[in-house]
Amino acid sequence: MIMGIRIKASGDFIDLLALNMVGGQVTEGKHPRFAFRSDIQRNRYNEIRKRLKGGESLESIARSDTKA
Repeated sequence: MIMGIRIKASGDFIDLLALNMVGGQVTEGKHPRFAFRSDIQRNRYNEIRKRLKGGESLESIARSDTKA
């Protein structure tokens, strides 16, 4: 079980896609949460989520990840 950072879960497709891209998990229970191993992973999730909501393509985000 991950005991890192947890935030309120969302059913929004973009949020779930960003979660998947950074390797986060959904914790089940009465109040589902998105779980991250570190602040770095959560910050990356927030960055990708923001870029997707801004209209940037998955391909563009994936290309920028391989350059880093």
